[in-house]
Amino acid sequence: MVTSADGAEYLDIRVDPAAGELVVDRDHASPDPRAHGGTYRIPCPEAETTCDDPIELRLVVDRSVAELYLPSGRTLTLRFYPTGGSPWRIEARAAGEGHLGYTVGAWGLRPYTMQGTADANAHRFGRRSHTEP
Repeated sequence: MVTSADGAEYLDIRVDPAAGELVVDRDHASPDPRAHGGTYRIPCPEAETTCDDPIELRLVVDRSVAELYLPSGRTLTLRFYPTGGSPWRIEARAAGEGHLGYTVGAWGLRPYTMQGTADANAHRFGRRSHTEP
């Protein structure tokens, strides 16, 4: 996932079939010196298949949080602190010979706003306000 116009800032997400792992490398995810790099790996049983079955990977991004979901139920959540502006883009590449197909679905989310008073919300959560006479 590329988060800068020049392509220098990106979160590298890949499947390593030889190791049977999903690998996320955030060494290039942010030029901010306070951001931590590093590589994270989780088992990806879907990668160990020898046939050309597709691997379903769901990626949910909320500005600086990336959550990856595999069909096996395994998940990986990490922070990556991008500094690049919009728009971000997805790039996909196949290693070695072969082809790579992918589908991307994107949803723009709006901020959630709670309406009501503090007393009304306190009542919903079992707290009562007390007023002295």
